[in-house]
Amino acid sequence: MENSGGADGQTQWSFLAHTTGWDETNGAWGDKYNFNDPKFQATIDWWYSLVEKGYMPSFEAQTGIGWSDQLTAGKVAMASNGSWMTGAVFAAKSATFTPAIAPTPTGPSGKRASMFNGLADNIWAGTKNPDQAWKWVKYLGSAACQSVVAKAAVVFPALPAATDEAIAAFKAKGIDVSAFTTQVKDKTTFLYAITDHRSAVSALLTPAMEAIMSGKAKASSLSAVNDQVNALFK
Repeated sequence: MENSGGADGQTQWSFLAHTTGWDETNGAWGDKYNFNDPKFQATIDWWYSLVEKGYMPSFEAQTGIGWSDQLTAGKVAMASNGSWMTGAVFAAKSATFTPAIAPTPTGPSGKRASMFNGLADNIWAGTKNPDQAWKWVKYLGSAACQSVVAKAAVVFPALPAATDEAIAAFKAKGIDVSAFTTQVKDKTTFLYAITDHRSAVSALLTPAMEAIMSGKAKASSLSAVNDQVNALFK
């Protein structure tokens, strides 16, 4: 367990919950969250059961401890995370441990699920150098820059045209990244929730999820929290 996942569970529970047919919201820029859905709550209760069964460390035991450090130390056998952490996974290689990456599991829907997310290049409104900042941001989004990103074999580039370059660069390092690219090929990705009030949603969900993953509450407690979340949009 990296942490409770808060309001998105990007690398914690989203890839499990979305295989049940559940969606976090009623679409991009939606105005309704679905944390009260029985399918979602059953997923979270199952996820916590891994702690009860001894397969996953407790929330308290994991707080402040990095999963990559545990992997390197041989303290965990498996961890869930995103493609941008590929380097950290393979840094854990030792004489007794050869790391590998695998795609997320197939769930009740019969398909895998993986959150598709990225970063944005922004210019601070108060900058004293807007023209130079704009020139830099334009370069960051260009094919030329994304080719540089791809060839570094650290993260996947933002432009699909550079993806093949990235795959080749990872392969040159002896790393097979098909666990990630198969999600794109099979169209089993879904978007990070995009709505207004996102910070407020996170502020409500994070302590609620931490209570569940600490064994202090059941996932059914999320129904009341969901009412608070959806009230933000009224």
